[in-house]
Amino acid sequence: MTDAYTVFWPQDRCAAATSVVAEGLPLQVLFGGPHLSLPSFVRAKVSAGDLVYPVGVHSQKLYVLGRMRVMEVVAFTPEDHDHGQLYRHLDRFPQWRFLTGSCMNEVVLGENGTGLRLDAAMPPQVLRGLTYRSQRATRTVKHVTEDGKLTRSLGVQGIYRLAAHCVEDLDAVLAQPSNETSSAFGRTARTPATTLAQTDALFWQSFRNA
Repeated sequence: MTDAYTVFWPQDRCAAATSVVAEGLPLQVLFGGPHLSLPSFVRAKVSAGDLVYPVGVHSQKLYVLGRMRVMEVVAFTPEDHDHGQLYRHLDRFPQWRFLTGSCMNEVVLGENGTGLRLDAAMPPQVLRGLTYRSQRATRTVKHVTEDGKLTRSLGVQGIYRLAAHCVEDLDAVLAQPSNETSSAFGRTARTPATTLAQTDALFWQSFRNA
């Protein structure tokens, strides 16, 4: 049985994603480590066949940034670092180096990835119903207001397994037409792709400075 997870990207990582967004590259790799800023996929028990959804927060909204199906999770030891095994994987994915960190010791290889999006905010009803499950219990995300604002993001920081019914909800958020954006971004309903890329860059610059 396969599972689905969200992985939280902090503001600097989201800000660095603009070039990949502009190129329309499909998500094909993720990186893990021992710290909250680069959490461990191995510890979260992510395995081949699972789905992973990167998410980020801006202006008290939770955004679904993309989706990838896991092919393999590769963990490295200090000895592997010494022999350059980890960095050979990095050389395969130069466009995705912004996802790495100094504590990195895991590579998650993927397939059937979507392009990254910066405009797919969760509607209030989806955010209020977002549910994570562990082996012992389920939980919804705390600090969500009635109008769907996420006032604190601690509950989504890390890697968490989604309840089964939430997968369809996140896919629906990603399936929103890319020219339908929230008023927070100051875009019109139909903006040329070049303008969208420019606006994304401005948006994530404000994300970085928030």
